[in-house]
Amino acid sequence: MKFKSERTSTFRRLSMLGFEMVKGGHNFYALLEFDVTDLRKALREQRRMGEKVQPGGQGRGASLFAFVLKAIGMCLQEFPEFNSMINARRKTTFYEVDVDIPIEVNKNDEIYNKQCILRNVNLKSISAIDAEIKQAKTETGEEKTFMASKAGQRFFTLLPKSLVLFLFRLILRNHKLVKQHSGTAFVTSVSMFSNAPGFVIPYAGGPKAVSFAVGSVVKKPVVKRDEIIIREMMNLTAIFNHDLVDGAPAARFINRLRRYIEQDYSQLFS
Repeated sequence: MKFKSERTSTFRRLSMLGFEMVKGGHNFYALLEFDVTDLRKALREQRRMGEKVQPGGQGRGASLFAFVLKAIGMCLQEFPEFNSMINARRKTTFYEVDVDIPIEVNKNDEIYNKQCILRNVNLKSISAIDAEIKQAKTETGEEKTFMASKAGQRFFTLLPKSLVLFLFRLILRNHKLVKQHSGTAFVTSVSMFSNAPGFVIPYAGGPKAVSFAVGSVVKKPVVKRDEIIIREMMNLTAIFNHDLVDGAPAARFINRLRRYIEQDYSQLFS
């Protein structure tokens, strides 16, 4: 029998404790498909325009993921109740939109994950968002992890599980501290790693109002103006915290996000 056995990394142990801490949330899910055919054409045109102004540079162009982050940020600005946190005693609504995304970093031929918090994402251009994500991927420090010190990470994993969860739950009650270390909303993407059709259901919980998972873009036959045509469709999963928001406001949020992605995308290019 051939196998490899190694110690579970400190990062993975902390992740397991984090998942344990936020399980059992009162969430409801929206599995969405957005038509990004015209948006992707517009993004390519923005990149071409940028090349004319600044050869070899990025100009005003950016990735589809950066645009989606900007669109989500604008919706969170327009619907502040979705940029909120709650516990049994207090609800906190934030007017600064800080989106937390996971990114992969390659350090010494080893790939590991860390958080990248895009502060005031609603106020940034999509090219600035794209550039910030790329910059974060080149930074191999720990300044954007949820616990900056490796010594602190190791110390926490040596404590009894019950004590760690107790301390983490105390942290979750401090909404300003949660915002500082993990933003006001969470967005993950698998579109850069896979083009397989389907929806991603991420693990979600804790005090935040909403989380998102951006899936792949695939060509599908759709009905448009009573005709069946081939369009590029993006899968997106939205997870709403039912303690904070109800179905009707969530539907309005989704409708606004759809308009940004399918119709009003040019408003976000400036």
